[in-house]
Parts: sequence; C-alpha cells; structure tokens
Amino acid sequence: MKALEPSAIDLSITGEYTAIGGSGEHVVPAAGPALPTGVRVLVADDDHRIRRAIASSLGRLGFDVKVAEDGGPAIALAEHQHPDVALIDYSMPMSGLDVTRAIKARYGASTHVCILSGNDAEDVRLAAFDAGADDFLVKPISMSELRRRMVASARKQHAYIEARLAREQADRLLAWGTEASALLAHDLNNGLAVALSNISYLASVLELADDDRQALLSTQRALRRMSGLVANFVDIARFEDDALQPRPSRVAVRELLLEVMAVHAPTLGREIRHAVTCEPSLEGYFDEALIMRVLHNLVGNATRYCNTGGFIRLGAQAAGDAVEITVSNSGPAIPPELAAKLFSKYALGRGGQRGLGLYFCRLACEAQGGSALHRADPEGPTFVLRLPAPAEVVTPAG
Repeated sequence: MKALEPSAIDLSITGEYTAIGGSGEHVVPAAGPALPTGVRVLVADDDHRIRRAIASSLGRLGFDVKVAEDGGPAIALAEHQHPDVALIDYSMPMSGLDVTRAIKARYGASTHVCILSGNDAEDVRLAAFDAGADDFLVKPISMSELRRRMVASARKQHAYIEARLAREQADRLLAWGTEASALLAHDLNNGLAVALSNISYLASVLELADDDRQALLSTQRALRRMSGLVANFVDIARFEDDALQPRPSRVAVRELLLEVMAVHAPTLGREIRHAVTCEPSLEGYFDEALIMRVLHNLVGNATRYCNTGGFIRLGAQAAGDAVEITVSNSGPAIPPELAAKLFSKYALGRGGQRGLGLYFCRLACEAQGGSALHRADPEGPTFVLRLPAPAEVVTPAG
C-alpha cells in the first residue's frame, strides 16, 4: 500500500478503511459503539472528498450530519441549527479558528468542537485550544478512529443533547398549541359573529313583550362580550408576532366616547350615573377601531366593579403632543399588589379572575406609540390612555 499523503483521510462509509492517495485498499473491520440518538454534527472542510467521506461514514452511524465548504457557510449553518459536535478544518479560506470562536461564543460548552489539521506543530495546537476547541485531531487519521472519537464526543455531550431535544420538543408543542388555539379562536369568532348578527336583526324587527325583549338584549350583550374576548385573544397573538399593524387616522374623540357609552348605557340601570366629558373639537390620530375595543374593555370592567349608586365617566383632553382619554368609576380601589401587574398577560384580577383584556389594552396603545396606565383616584380607579394627536394641532406642553 502506498504511503498516506499529509492530507489523506479515511474514506470508508461502511466501517472499513480506504485512504486517499493510495493505489489500493486496506480493509480493517470496525466495531460499532453505542451512540446517543438525535446527535447533530457539523463538518466544515474545503476538501469536498473529505467532507463527503466524513458525512457518509458518520451518517451510517446515525449522526445527523451537515457539511460546509468554508467557515462562512459553517457559521451560518450553526446559527440556523444548533450542532452538538463540530468537526472543523484548521486551514480553510476562512480560518477554522474563527469558526470555532463563533460557535463557542454562541453555544459554549453545549457544542463540542474538534479541530482537524495536517499540521501537528505545538503552536497550531495551542492556537486551536486558545480559540475554544475541545479536541485536536491530526491528519492523516483513519475513519475508524475518527468515528470512535465522534461517538465519544457525543456521549460526553449527552446531557446537553438531552436538554436540547427536550427544549425543541417543548417548542414544537408550543407551536402546535398556538396554531390550534388560533384555529379555534377563528372558528369561534366566525360563529359568534353570525349569532350576534342574527340576534341584532331579530331585536330590530320583532315586536316583543318587555320581558322577552330584555332577554333578547341580554343575549345580544353576552354575545358581544364573548366576541370581543375572542377578538382580543386573536389580536394579542398578532401583536406579539408583529403581524398586526394599526391603521391610524383622524378621530373625532368626543363622538368616539359617546358611541362607546351608548353601547354600555342600557346595562348600567338607573342606579349608576354615567357621563362623557370632552371638547367637541378634540381630535386624535390613532386606529379608531382598535381604541374603540380598548374603551369597550375598560367600560365593561368599570361596569362590573362600580358601586351601587356610583358613576362611570369617560373623558378626554389635549395633553401636549397627545390626547389623554380617561375611564373612571366610583367604587373600591384596586389593591396595590394587583395594580402593579394589571397590564400583564394573564394578570390575576379582583375575585381571583385571570384575563387578557387589560393586556390587550396595553398592547393596542403601545403599538400606536401610546401608553395605558392605572391611576388611583379618591373616588375610585381611573385608567388613562395616552394616544397620538394629529401633528398640525399639537399643543405646546406646559
């Protein structure tokens, strides 16, 4: 058999030995050591024969192998998919040391990096380990030894591999749950929209006794509230994915507040007073449909917590370069320990209830460059929405 060239490496894909640069083949049986499942290996080498040989041989053992012809593609592959073991050639157009540093900076000890080089000089080895390499192999090397070293590295990384697999499984389940929830919300939203439309039609055309009409209107209000909750759920997911972009326009703020109050007034009864305070000329610049839903959420909350004989007020005023809209109700104050987390997702509210309403309010305002906050007033809680005003009517602050 001809002597191995300095760049020679085992080309076996079956556990037998074949050397590059040889005129013949020398076959040596190879054992198959145990291998953890799901192990990802990244192979980076500018010699296509070596890449192909290593990928074929390790793939036969059960490794999930990805290959790159240079350092740049290797780093891109590593960023796309976390490798458990990386076999990096020292001498590529982009240095294997730079690849090692990049992988170690991103994944640390969870990726075992082995540098492969035809130069066994001490300074080369030291440079490899200084860059973060965990192992150093010298060419030429038999594929049998390389396979065993890769299996040993995989066993060493077993805990990291198990953690990665568990994390990826959790991500898949979360993605599945999110998709299933979105489909369910979509179907619920469609069904509720049809039911609400039909109930509204019946309420407008039927001549009913007072008790029957009140029952119909009560059903209409319940459907409207359920439809709003489902819409909030859908839009929160879209806000979090940056898929929902507000469509701002000039808004007559007083007309908006009056329209919202008109929807809720029939549910208040004679024992709760209500009022709207806003200059007729006040304008805002925001997504009217989104903010209308925010106000319906806040007025609905005020209705539930307002004390008997109390009041609910909607107000708005210019505030520098913004419009401030307030929703106030009389009644018990919100405890400080709850007030600090009111706008968090699934925040625990009064009565032990958890909801998304105030979280949606916050996201809807922030998406338009505004804000939502709670203020504890002497007569009861107040929610303040700060939203943009049209640029040409900006009032100097102070």
